[in-house]
Amino acid sequence: MVIVAVFMLALLGMAALVIDYGNVALQRRALQNSVDAAALAGASSLAGGWSSAQPAAQNVYLMNGYQSDQVTYQQTTDLQPGDSVTVSSTRTVDTFIATLFGISTAKVSASATATIQSFTQVTGGTSVMPWGVLQGSYTPGANYPIYTKDTANANNGAISLPYHLGQNCPDPNGANAYSNEISGDLTTCPISVGETVDTKPGNNSGPTSQGLDDRIGSWDTINQIVQFNADGTATLLEPNSPQLVLIPILVNQVGQSAWPNGTSAPMTVVGFAWFVITSCGDPGHPTYCANSDGKEVNGVFVNLDSDPEVGTSGGYNPGSNTAYTVSLTQ
Repeated sequence: MVIVAVFMLALLGMAALVIDYGNVALQRRALQNSVDAAALAGASSLAGGWSSAQPAAQNVYLMNGYQSDQVTYQQTTDLQPGDSVTVSSTRTVDTFIATLFGISTAKVSASATATIQSFTQVTGGTSVMPWGVLQGSYTPGANYPIYTKDTANANNGAISLPYHLGQNCPDPNGANAYSNEISGDLTTCPISVGETVDTKPGNNSGPTSQGLDDRIGSWDTINQIVQFNADGTATLLEPNSPQLVLIPILVNQVGQSAWPNGTSAPMTVVGFAWFVITSCGDPGHPTYCANSDGKEVNGVFVNLDSDPEVGTSGGYNPGSNTAYTVSLTQ
């Protein structure tokens, strides 16, 4: 009987180890999932400031965690000051069989850090347009010209973007290549911050209109494509919309936000911005490229948490309106 009693005690101890350890491990995994989701939500809203990021992280945590969890939210630094959100949490877990040995609870903890990063290079493809806009302050949800035929006093225009041709990346030569880059029949090559591109002056209204007519078969309203949030960020409703495009942000060779008038000139890429194309036509009567009239293309600026596969990311630059991505860094 003594041997049986010792054996039963050992069996209970093993059961406590297996059952309670398994429960504790399960709770730790659930806690880690909660802080991961909260940190990502907070970092996704950092473009709107900490006053937006902290509530976003809290709301997501409350949807996944427990009210009794002890949670802290911090704005932290990874590549740039204040570019990250760190969420830490501790949870008290009740034990089952271990209570027979005087152990009624166990504590589990988890922490996660997510970081917002700007793209330093985009992979190219069919979403990058052969247009450029000058570096400046763009308001989310506001409409801007993103291409104009007349570059006098403009803050945008056509540019020459290299495209994939087998293993090569030649500069476009003539109107057809430019139009095909807009339509998506030619895919642009990777383009990086710091790279030099040339402006493309001249009458590009016809090729612009043709490219957009081929690209966009049916025009949607802005509210069908994105939903704007209170913090200025946007939620993408139609990820595959052909109206959602990526535009290089440029300055001239001496760092000024000035577009050359009437001549081809080198410009420097300083970032990338998402726009939803909303119209194409005469500036006074914008339409959907009616009568082959591509004198001006307008788009709404959107702040989007982009797929990391869009390109290579680096330190976040909040003053450049650049496209950004968010990832777990710890």
